[in-house]
Amino acid sequence: MMSVETDGWTRPCCLETGTPARIADISEGILVAFNHPKLIELHTNLTDGYSVKTRNFCHRCEKLENNNQVSMRNTTNILKGPRELKTLQFKMSNKCQLACAHCGPDKSSTWAKLQNISPHVIDSFKVTDAFLNELKDLLPQLDVLKFSGGEPFLDPNHWKILDALKGCDRGHCKLEYITNGLIKPKHELWQGWGNVECSVSADGFEESFEWFRRGANWNELIISVDSLSNHADISINFSVTPYTIQDYHAAKNYWKYPFSSLQIVYPTHADLFQFPREQFMKLENYQTIPGYDSTMSSGGNLNKYRMWAHTWDSKWNTVGWANRIFDWMTT
Repeated sequence: MMSVETDGWTRPCCLETGTPARIADISEGILVAFNHPKLIELHTNLTDGYSVKTRNFCHRCEKLENNNQVSMRNTTNILKGPRELKTLQFKMSNKCQLACAHCGPDKSSTWAKLQNISPHVIDSFKVTDAFLNELKDLLPQLDVLKFSGGEPFLDPNHWKILDALKGCDRGHCKLEYITNGLIKPKHELWQGWGNVECSVSADGFEESFEWFRRGANWNELIISVDSLSNHADISINFSVTPYTIQDYHAAKNYWKYPFSSLQIVYPTHADLFQFPREQFMKLENYQTIPGYDSTMSSGGNLNKYRMWAHTWDSKWNTVGWANRIFDWMTT
């Protein structure tokens, strides 16, 4: 697997987006990046486990595994078999109509606008003829072409790539998306692909969903996802954070699609593992909420989460909303 980020640089995976994780600029070529000495060395180092040498590239997976949780590394075949380029992931830009509490300006133009960062949209990745020609040459060996963002359905370059590949044999290759599920896709460009899978990010449930994912509407999500299911295989991905744990079971029981979860460890205001365990234990069936056994067994700075929730409400002129949703805000 290799990921191309919104800044135009390749990285080993989509979770580590910082500058230290950069491999090569995509303008140098897809195979140049995949065969870069840094990426080859990382693959070798990871076979011996995590170390200082891997930390810039694998910090989040290392933290998850150190807390006895599943990670992208231990749930994929990234280190098994021969080293081959089978999956390419693209984050074409940060263009997104939402601002989610665990996101930031590098992945959301709405976040950038909220923080007065200009330009709001980051789209350093340029789709050139040279890039498209190389992608066409590599397509026969690819199993997965994956798009995230930002919101991929909003990005014209994503649709430009699919349009350019219409004349290629692609029945062996599937398309995968990480999407907020609220934008209507150009599903006619999905014809001819082996399969289309959409992982819909739906954190929280009803009111907490709208608090956590600003700009989203719960009822609109339900309608949009059901419509999307006519053209793609749907799964729901739920980010487990201090602000969503109370609705984990409600969300899991509600959705009729395959349901998965991810324990969030970054940014720090959404770090599940620093949340006081005694707050977890007040929830019904708390033992079955992912990440419970890795939270702070004692202590934990609850005020940190309270202060951030107040700040989040202040940014959106919704002061007091968090107090109505989260019992731990006032207890």
